[in-house]
Amino acid sequence: MTFRTQSGLLVNGARSALQAALKAAADNVTRLQQWMVGLAHRCGDQKAWVAIANKHARMIWAMLARDEAYDPQAWQRHARATMPTVPVLVTP
Repeated sequence: MTFRTQSGLLVNGARSALQAALKAAADNVTRLQQWMVGLAHRCGDQKAWVAIANKHARMIWAMLARDEAYDPQAWQRHARATMPTVPVLVTP
């Protein structure tokens, strides 16, 4: 399978994932879907498709490299997920 075919499949998968995220009920939206919807509103659909495809490719690579199955709660075990938020100082 060529790179062009793989990237095309990733972008088509991203289109499908964004469409599902946009149609999802507000009370049943995952963290990843929230990110996708916000990204599409900020950047537009086409740039969002490429960004989502890139994220999917990085997730696939990480799962293959670590020989792991997909875990939607994996972000909670990441060090940055537990870091306290830094307050923003606003000067008048």
